[in-house]
Amino acid sequence: MSTSSVGENKKSGTVQGSGLAEIVDALKVGPFRRLFLVLGLSALGDWLGLLAGAAFASSQVSGATAKGAAFGSVIAVQLLPAFILGPLSGVIADRFDRRYTMVVSDIIRFVLFASIPIVGFIVDSSVKVVTWAAIALFLAQCAAQIWTPAKEAAVPNLLPRSRLEAANQLTLATTYGITPIFAALIFSGMARLPRPGNVGPADYALLFDALTFLASAIVVQFFAKEMSGRTARPPKQPVDEEGHHHVPGRGVMRDLVDGGKFIAKTRLVRGIVVGVLGAFAGAGVVIGTANFYAGALGGGEATFGILFAAIFAGFGVGIAGGPALVGTLSRRRWFALSIMLAGVAVIGLSAAPRLSLAILGAAITGAASGMAFLSGLTLVGGDISDDVRGRVVAFIQSAVRITLLLAIALSSVIVGLGASRELHIGGLEVHLSTTRLLLFVVGVAGIGVGILSFRQIDDRPGVPVWRDIVRGVRRRPLSDTAKKRP
Repeated sequence: MSTSSVGENKKSGTVQGSGLAEIVDALKVGPFRRLFLVLGLSALGDWLGLLAGAAFASSQVSGATAKGAAFGSVIAVQLLPAFILGPLSGVIADRFDRRYTMVVSDIIRFVLFASIPIVGFIVDSSVKVVTWAAIALFLAQCAAQIWTPAKEAAVPNLLPRSRLEAANQLTLATTYGITPIFAALIFSGMARLPRPGNVGPADYALLFDALTFLASAIVVQFFAKEMSGRTARPPKQPVDEEGHHHVPGRGVMRDLVDGGKFIAKTRLVRGIVVGVLGAFAGAGVVIGTANFYAGALGGGEATFGILFAAIFAGFGVGIAGGPALVGTLSRRRWFALSIMLAGVAVIGLSAAPRLSLAILGAAITGAASGMAFLSGLTLVGGDISDDVRGRVVAFIQSAVRITLLLAIALSSVIVGLGASRELHIGGLEVHLSTTRLLLFVVGVAGIGVGILSFRQIDDRPGVPVWRDIVRGVRRRPLSDTAKKRP
């Protein structure tokens, strides 16, 4: 495992723009175009599986309490693989052929999703049916946890580095913007299909979901052979003095430990990890407190829905429009500045007296998180050596899910314990509560995390930040001589 590729390009922090023309150019690359088709199928399957699996479980029981428990438990079960398989899935992506890893993962998901409605037809006990649905969805998410690092680690090998940001834009927009909408529309459309016997829309959706994974496996196996390519091959199994290979399990553990050491010791990776987790922790707190924050604004469920939508709409805008906004600005600096912007936006949320300002703050928070995620993923793909990239991606992916989940859960508990107060400032009535105080603290912490990340990964020390921002936005070359930093 080598770290030599980290920062060895003098322009590692700056890439070409990623507007519509660059996205079209990325799609002209045959291997990436085929991978994009696979990604669309798999992402559609993931979102549809999330909706259909939970709906199927709740349809097997009666009573509001039982339905809620079945729905919630199935959703919760699908989050567990991130805790269990996180770093290990990156080892698999780095040690084995990534194309075959993706094919096997897709076939496993095909079998598991198809089995859920089949078991529902064969077994009479609703408890057993719901239990199998939870087990199948858990195993399917384990397969997805392995599939994703293999895909993410392979993408940089299919494209020129100058097209990597545009490719990440497209894949993120597809995964978090387009396919969820299509999944919801397909799931809704299933309700209009005939219902012979006990067949319901969830059964149709699960079978359709299974077919998307089968189609993905076929495309990867027969039409995306470039996925097997690497710029750096993983080392062969070491041999001891007597000529015997070491036990494979020990090799896996060694790779796992080496990956952890690489993340801890490499400035760039350490800065990216700190920044991404800080940004998503802040977003998690905003989501977790949104319901209470809506009450602090004098609103209800409708206000909560508006704020929730504003965060994710901003996330999409940040991914789609961020690169065009910053122009030629160093991507390392853009990453850290995005985290600081998220912190400032959360502080604004904590003080917003009206819903209109709160919506703006939520949207800016989402946009900053989206820009941080896009720029961080681009840096990992372009500046991290191929032989360890899978482990880095897997660690970030798992850590993001865990951080987001914990931030949402803990912030909801904390603000639920607090009380609300009213302050009269001039003619304004400001509701001061634990929610606002927590948002303020998280916003300040977000700025601090951004500064820490900036110091870790800045590739232009000595060059004024504001000068770089102005030149980047105006599309001027960053001509100042900066000290090199790996």
